[in-house]
Amino acid sequence: MIFDSITTTGIGLIAALSELTGSEVKDGKLVFPETFGKGYMKFFDLGPHIKMMINQAELNEAMILRKKVADVRRNEVIFSFRNVFPGGDPRSFPAVQVSSSDIDVEISIPAGTKINTMMIIVNTDLLKELINKGTEHLLLQNIISGNQPYLYDEIISPEIQAIAAGIIALNENSPLGDFYLKLKAGEMIYLFFVELLKRQNKASYPLNVSDVKVMYLIRDKIISDLSIPPDLTELTKLSNMSESKLNRLFRQIFGNSIYNYYQTLRMNEAAYLIKEEKFSVSEAGYRLGFTNLSHFTRIFERHLGLKPKKYAKHNAIL
Repeated sequence: MIFDSITTTGIGLIAALSELTGSEVKDGKLVFPETFGKGYMKFFDLGPHIKMMINQAELNEAMILRKKVADVRRNEVIFSFRNVFPGGDPRSFPAVQVSSSDIDVEISIPAGTKINTMMIIVNTDLLKELINKGTEHLLLQNIISGNQPYLYDEIISPEIQAIAAGIIALNENSPLGDFYLKLKAGEMIYLFFVELLKRQNKASYPLNVSDVKVMYLIRDKIISDLSIPPDLTELTKLSNMSESKLNRLFRQIFGNSIYNYYQTLRMNEAAYLIKEEKFSVSEAGYRLGFTNLSHFTRIFERHLGLKPKKYAKHNAIL
């Protein structure tokens, strides 16, 4: 199913989906009928400069959601926190994507996929008020200036996940609910900016929708099997780009080189196997393609701050 919307966020999207599914919107919340899927989408109006939308659902049929540049306002920044709430697909890694509202978006949602997202839509005027004027980092300035289309994607920190867990646990009838949500939305954005400022302070290249599609195709190829290191020659052919352009665009969007990005996700997967699946250190290492467990231990400690055995012991007593 292809769904063309005037926006991919906000009450307009919920209204359009309400018409598509035949389900009524009550207090900003759309509950999907069984014929369409299960779950819900809810919109929160937190004031003139900030909105929030939570989507926890699973669709019966694959959907492609498309938004065009001409249909959106250019003075908004969209923060999309994906796979951020507890109870989602444990194999889908959590990440946050921030983009200007004047870049084309096409979202593919396979049938049966657990959608577990929070979107925060912020007016650029509010960001300019909140961000210290002395902050000269070019990526941050690019976001608040709105001079050119941009898209940045960052792996979500445990701190952001903890805040999201608190949001989803909030009682819908809380008398100070909107106040709480507004504060926590700001905190999540702040923590994202903290990670973004760790990136190299250099100018970004203008993006188009084709570049974005290719970079996510490359990302999906990298994470399809974390036991196999990325083959740059294969990825260059897949992208139909030069090696230098591929590396430059990937680093611009994801904030890291292809190999380092792969290694980070590989270690996050190892941590998941040890903590949640109760794999032994050797089982986790071999599952992820390591034949030398000493090498696995060094890489794990570099990324997680603990040796895998100490990490396993620490989580066993929690």
